[in-house]
Amino acid sequence: MNRDKKTLLIADDHPMFRLGVRNALSTIPWIHILGEAETGISALKLLRHLQPDILLLDLEMPVLDGLSVLQEIRRTELDTLVVILTSYDDEAYLEKALALGASAYVLKDEAGGSLLSCLEAVCTGSLYISPSFGSHLPMAPDKGSKELLASLTQTERAILSSVAAFKTSKEIAAEMKVSYRTVQNHRANICRKLELTGVHQLVQFAKDNLPE
Repeated sequence: MNRDKKTLLIADDHPMFRLGVRNALSTIPWIHILGEAETGISALKLLRHLQPDILLLDLEMPVLDGLSVLQEIRRTELDTLVVILTSYDDEAYLEKALALGASAYVLKDEAGGSLLSCLEAVCTGSLYISPSFGSHLPMAPDKGSKELLASLTQTERAILSSVAAFKTSKEIAAEMKVSYRTVQNHRANICRKLELTGVHQLVQFAKDNLPE
């Protein structure tokens, strides 16, 4: 893909948010917005019809969610760069989106200051992830991993195992029959005990140090 004019489709179920994104992108001379979609189904229909260079995709979409849209894009091998623009700051969603071929994962709270940098990055073939997730590079093995794991309670170990399986906090809460906030509090305690910083490092630690 060249770096001249790029066509773009916005897929989000909130009209005011779509308007805000459209207004922000209207100041970028090399971006041309082809249209908007408010459901996952309409996003796929417009993708096939308009074939944009870039899709800005929310994960929480009616009828068909963003991850399902990503799966269909991957299955049909549509030649579109997908930028996830979401309020989900859960690294399990990040991992799933990247595994399905997303080129970027941007939190809506950070989009105002990072969307342009994100678009520039993906158009040059780079991966872009919101800075609040920390580095997405693999962590070096920690010599004290066993000792750190030993400091976790049985409940914390169970949650860490679910994290390693790329389960979201909502999914873990449903399985454990506790509140979402309770799971988030446990995850915060796990990060503190394991001396981890950055949201992504928890899932990386779980993948590296727990048996499959």
